[in-house]
Amino acid sequence: MRENVYIKTWRWHIAQRYVSALMLLAPVACMASTSATWAAIGHGQLTALTAGNSMYTVKSVLSYIEKNSNYVFVYNAEVQKMMPNRVRVNLDGRPALQILDEMCAATGLAYKAQGNQISLAQAKNAQSGQPDKGQKRRIKGNVSDAKGEPIVGATISEKGGTGGAITDINGDFALELTPGNLVTVSYVGFKPQTVKPTEGMHVTLDEQTRGLDEVVVIGYGTKKKANLIGAVSTVGAEELKDRPVTNLGQMLQGQVPNLNISFGTGTPGESATLNIRGKTSLTNSGAPLVLIDGVEGSIDRINPNDIESVSVLKDAASAAIYGARAGFGVVLITTKSNKDGQAHINYNGRFSFSAPTTKTDFMTVGYDVARLVDEFNTAKTGSSYSGLNADDYKMLEERRYDTTENPARPWVVVDPQDGRYHYYGNFDWYNYIFDFSQPTWNHNLNVSGGTDKMNYMISGGMNDHDGLYALSTDKYSTRTLMAKFNAEVTPWLRVFSTASLFKSKYKQAGYDYEGGGNVGNLVFHAMPWIVPVNPDGTNVYLLPNSKDKPADGFAAMLRTGNGFTQVGKTEQTYAIGAVLKVMEGLEITGKLTYRNYAKEKQARAANIQYAIRPNEVLTASGWPFNNKLKDGRDTYENYVYDLYANFHRTFADVHNVSAVVGSNYERGHYKFVEPAGEDLTSDVLNDLALSTGAKSVKSSQNEFALMGYFARLSYDYNGRYLVEANMRYDGTSRFPRNHRWGFFPSVALGWRISEEAFFAPVRPVVSNLKLRASLGSLGNQITDNSAKFNKNTFYPYMRLISLANTTTLNYIFDNAQATYASLGDPTSGSLTWETIVTQNVGLDVGLFNNRLSLALDVYRRTTKDMLAAARALPAVYGYNAPYENNGELRTNGFELVVGWNDKFNLAGKPFYYGVNLTLADSKTKITKFKGNESKVLGQDYEGMEWGEIWGFRIKGIYQSDQEAIDRGVDQSFLGSRFTDKAGDLIFDDVDDSKKIDIGKGTLDNHGDLVRIGNSTPRYHYGITVNMAWMGFDFSMFWQGIGKQNIYPGGNNMMFWGPYARPYSSFIPKDFPAKVWSTNNRSAYFPRPVADLARELAMSKPNDRYLQDLAYCRLKNLTFGYTLPKSLTKKAYLEKVRVYFSGENIFITSKLKSDYLDPEQMTYDSNGRVYPFSKTFSFGLDVSF
Repeated sequence: MRENVYIKTWRWHIAQRYVSALMLLAPVACMASTSATWAAIGHGQLTALTAGNSMYTVKSVLSYIEKNSNYVFVYNAEVQKMMPNRVRVNLDGRPALQILDEMCAATGLAYKAQGNQISLAQAKNAQSGQPDKGQKRRIKGNVSDAKGEPIVGATISEKGGTGGAITDINGDFALELTPGNLVTVSYVGFKPQTVKPTEGMHVTLDEQTRGLDEVVVIGYGTKKKANLIGAVSTVGAEELKDRPVTNLGQMLQGQVPNLNISFGTGTPGESATLNIRGKTSLTNSGAPLVLIDGVEGSIDRINPNDIESVSVLKDAASAAIYGARAGFGVVLITTKSNKDGQAHINYNGRFSFSAPTTKTDFMTVGYDVARLVDEFNTAKTGSSYSGLNADDYKMLEERRYDTTENPARPWVVVDPQDGRYHYYGNFDWYNYIFDFSQPTWNHNLNVSGGTDKMNYMISGGMNDHDGLYALSTDKYSTRTLMAKFNAEVTPWLRVFSTASLFKSKYKQAGYDYEGGGNVGNLVFHAMPWIVPVNPDGTNVYLLPNSKDKPADGFAAMLRTGNGFTQVGKTEQTYAIGAVLKVMEGLEITGKLTYRNYAKEKQARAANIQYAIRPNEVLTASGWPFNNKLKDGRDTYENYVYDLYANFHRTFADVHNVSAVVGSNYERGHYKFVEPAGEDLTSDVLNDLALSTGAKSVKSSQNEFALMGYFARLSYDYNGRYLVEANMRYDGTSRFPRNHRWGFFPSVALGWRISEEAFFAPVRPVVSNLKLRASLGSLGNQITDNSAKFNKNTFYPYMRLISLANTTTLNYIFDNAQATYASLGDPTSGSLTWETIVTQNVGLDVGLFNNRLSLALDVYRRTTKDMLAAARALPAVYGYNAPYENNGELRTNGFELVVGWNDKFNLAGKPFYYGVNLTLADSKTKITKFKGNESKVLGQDYEGMEWGEIWGFRIKGIYQSDQEAIDRGVDQSFLGSRFTDKAGDLIFDDVDDSKKIDIGKGTLDNHGDLVRIGNSTPRYHYGITVNMAWMGFDFSMFWQGIGKQNIYPGGNNMMFWGPYARPYSSFIPKDFPAKVWSTNNRSAYFPRPVADLARELAMSKPNDRYLQDLAYCRLKNLTFGYTLPKSLTKKAYLEKVRVYFSGENIFITSKLKSDYLDPEQMTYDSNGRVYPFSKTFSFGLDVSF
């Protein structure tokens, strides 16, 4: 088995040594960076320096003086070009100006000192230490940002001269310059301006915007946005800041076209499901590869506050270089780092509270609900559900209008005959179980600094979130830590390291929530006439007139808190690497990454005590109170080795050539173990050593290996004609030895028409016009659909042998049950890569100096050699047919991004605003499929549009028995009852056979079935509006989908009410008005019959109750105010901002229920999930 895992023999002890070195070097790097920072602070005022007599670059000498004295330098572009020049200087104990004299004498430079500012220029323009001989004029001025706040430390340099200055704390400067020369004003993060100098001049700098000069992170490198020719979308830190969520997926939802993100439930810490550009394959989830600073990770386990930018690579041309793991796209996350070599401290904190996204005013009048559910149940079975008699109803009716318990009419009464508790309440179970006002606290701290030779960044975050359960509040907490270090050891060697830690813990009372417990059971039997607690404080579990248990006993379990599930997750990632500069334009990078993920889970089922009469306490037993503890652990270790070379060179100023070539190797090991024990001797201590009953252990482990070689060659002619070619040659351990390797090339072309000479006349209007096209292939080796591969996703080509005992057969050998072996389904010996071929055509347009921008991509993605079921084997063989590379899936789609960003003066101050729209859509069709040759509906078949829903058409509701008789259509296929009387649904006889049926249930013979909808979400969109003026900022983000059909599941009791089950806990207040009767003939639902939607006529999908989940959600609204720097500088603060932010604030939907969130229906058509919530936050952002 082990030889099947390794593609190439790599010595494991080498990896272990590298990891050990990494763990040692990470803290050393942090200590070194901290020491350097304190050294710079401690000696910042020294003017006599201490160092050796050696060779230094001009840049390093200047940096050394700046870091160890109170001098700062300003210089022009001519001097900038001399920075790499090397000079021998003696720094040992000498004043700064003496060092400068020696350096200038050796380099031909000259300087002029004014206070603590030193201007540098070539000697022909100035004399060392002496004023310029030409006539000078002195001017003063001020520099501020668009909000009117002074910019401290902005550089003012004279073009063509030696003059230079730096603004002070008020943004003021004074400058001597030669008359007629222009000055350039610049500052990090702002657009530089070159202006004509005037006395008392005022310069306003605009912040850098993400335009054509923006640098975008791509595979193993970066590229200017103007030169991108692949399908790449980016999101910056500005779009993500101050959102009151801790999951990056929630922030990205709707921000990137065709990056489709969904959450199955509202559970704290719920993982995001990612998809790029629609359906990918039949045998895997199609999740994209997520890389964090080049290291594989999860968007669920990163602090959003640490993120600088996100790039999404969508087509083969942009993602091909990542090969084996990038078959369905790549999400590249770049974290923040120190950019200017200065020390910075930033704190961001917020307090949040929540509210429901749906209505929660369910029916709570015991009398009304009892009458309603008994009417439904009697119609079906002839008997009531509640078991209440006439006296009970009288008691309920007397209390009908008591919203709280009246001492004269108690809700719990002891029956004098049997001595048992009887219940006559009007209890609000939903708001007893859930409390949406729970708080969340979030704190983030980021510290960075460095010098011109090295920089570091350390960040930490903590989040404490109280969940929605009012009984034994569930709690979710996360802690994150990240450290980055980068140092230039020599001019030809740079080293770097990163380390990150993520820890989370979620504890929820009740049964194993990951196994579907809690919410799925709370919707049963919690009827409003029943209360949860008896007058003596004991739990209510058994009822006097029914065998059913309120909320299946789960409310009592939540209340005691002894039963619980606790899940802890820890992820550690370490990376260390070096960049070797071989020559100008050529660098070689080597990196080793180690990643460890562990999940620890304790699930405890515990007994509860309850009472059915006073002074008698009983203990519940059996599921889910069987006093059992499971204590499991999942671990995953991953080692990645990367070695690659980057080359970039410009020839004749117009031919730009860049290339990447390299290889990577990856190995992973997964292990799972879960011991369990029953009958623990304590209800509150949770240790398997306390188990006195049956014990068991589940375990499994797998390992895999990947290896790949990659290359990319890019060429552009003067930024006008763009060409790029990529290739990957990948091997994987998941396939048989002779089918492990695959070659996947791609090519992309681009033409920047706006750079052509003939385009000049229209350039003032059309400032950017670029055509893009790409064609390429990617390989997919992921087989993560365990159900289709008999849980053998790591070795799908190997046939499983299962061992089990003969519990069901009761064969006894040697006084013990025998163990037997059985073969799993057969497998194919020729399994190999799925090949994903992507064709992409794109258009980028910028109008009016790029104030109006548009990006359009149209694509086709074909998954060839797709793993799919083979032709069915003869039934006598006894096994299912193996999966083979015999299928094909085709997805067509488009993406559109339109933006308008501009400013105008309001009350003399610039008012910035922007509106951006994203829209994306895709459709998928199975174009090749050998299985299901009869094309039975409900199964995959060739020619099927993915997500299609077949069902019946409903023409209305019979208003009388005679109408049904006169129509003469046999609807007995839908059930022998409730199909041919007044109040029953009228099914359309599509084939005019006078009988409703599904024929043979195939595509060619489907009777009265028709396509009624499609479950694929369509037309994903997002709308962002931003405004800023005078320190105030405002943004809102709308997100939604245009169409998605779902037929409610038979247990969706918030939708169907008693049509699902007569014991629905939470019946919407508006439900009775939707039920048909002779007095309500235009009703939405038919006549009242229990279980009609779960197992009778309405359980068959039809167009009347098919739901459209299209929605538009105000995903985020943020309003903030940044205090003026004139105030903050007095407290030595760089920036102080306060803000309000709301998440999921408002939603409008086509769903015909205000009690369900459309997103919860996409995960579970029964809607039985942890509720979604909206969040309101107040926050503070402070920079030092």
